[in-house]
Amino acid sequence: MEYVVGGNMKLYNIKKLAVMMTLVVTLVMTVGCGAPKEETLETVDPFKYVTLGDYEGLRIDPVDTTVSDADIDANIESLLSSRATAKDAGDRTARMGDIVNIDYIGTENGVPFDGGTGNYDLELGSGSFIPGFEEGVVGMSTGETKTLDLTFPEDYHAKELAGKAVQFEVTVNSISENVLPELTDEFVQDVSDEAETVEEYREYVRQKLTEQRESSAKANIQADLMKMAVDNAKCDEDKLPEWLISQNSAEYKSSVESFVSQTGMDLETYLSQSGTDVDTFYKQADDYGREIAKSQLVVKAIADQKGMKITDKELEDYYADYAAEYRTDVDSVRKAIPESELKNYLLQQKVMDHIYNEAVFNR
Repeated sequence: MEYVVGGNMKLYNIKKLAVMMTLVVTLVMTVGCGAPKEETLETVDPFKYVTLGDYEGLRIDPVDTTVSDADIDANIESLLSSRATAKDAGDRTARMGDIVNIDYIGTENGVPFDGGTGNYDLELGSGSFIPGFEEGVVGMSTGETKTLDLTFPEDYHAKELAGKAVQFEVTVNSISENVLPELTDEFVQDVSDEAETVEEYREYVRQKLTEQRESSAKANIQADLMKMAVDNAKCDEDKLPEWLISQNSAEYKSSVESFVSQTGMDLETYLSQSGTDVDTFYKQADDYGREIAKSQLVVKAIADQKGMKITDKELEDYYADYAAEYRTDVDSVRKAIPESELKNYLLQQKVMDHIYNEAVFNR
């Protein structure tokens, strides 16, 4: 079954990555870096550090999860686009939506700049190049060469080019058009195990989009409610357990460094291109460590106050369901997800579910 939800890959800057990381409060029940051996997050008394405020009866606005016919059309259009075939456009000029093979040379004051020269299959309208580039190629013919006078955006990730006026010499080698398949019952039967007709497939897409939106809405509302509960709690941040703060800060730095290594850049270069520096990064890591430490202790305090526990059956059921979903054996899942980490996750979910179920939704 194919089910397409489109999305563009983007380079995350350090602030966006920090937001992503703080959406999930990870309860680490093992001994943290520098933690006294007798104290872990599993055994610590959270009430030594935090005083709970309101976490039941919190008011919040509901989220509209309605799926329109236009939403279904857009989703199906994405699927059809993924199955498109390229066809030579003949003698006509390039237009938006075409795929053009181009050679290009970028210069600043007549001097080529790094990364500005190449050969590329460009889909016009994709936003792959800087503003004005793709628009400038529209109307060109195969074999035509044209010079584009453009300016890099002020917030361009390569600081040496940000805001600079440049020229691109562009040659169009070929023009192809995307031909989408027709949405028919036969097409549906080819791509779907859940539907046999176009009407059935549209209803299936509506159902899946609704499930996706409801799940996303609940997760976002739970995150907002959890933040309210944490904000309502009181603590002296200077007296939070240092071992817990250090552990969280180290995890933050390790996650960012691992992410950066995948870009092929060193940390300092990446931070610079993201508009920050190493000192700011370490300050962010320390702030993150304190913020998450408070969140962890609040979650633990709520769980303790409500007598929440994770039973062996809940663990076994999760392992079994996970193994079935990913078609593997339970032992492999156990090795991939240690019991202590799974307990943390399930306990956190219990707390968030409780806060969600006790919330009051504004009309």
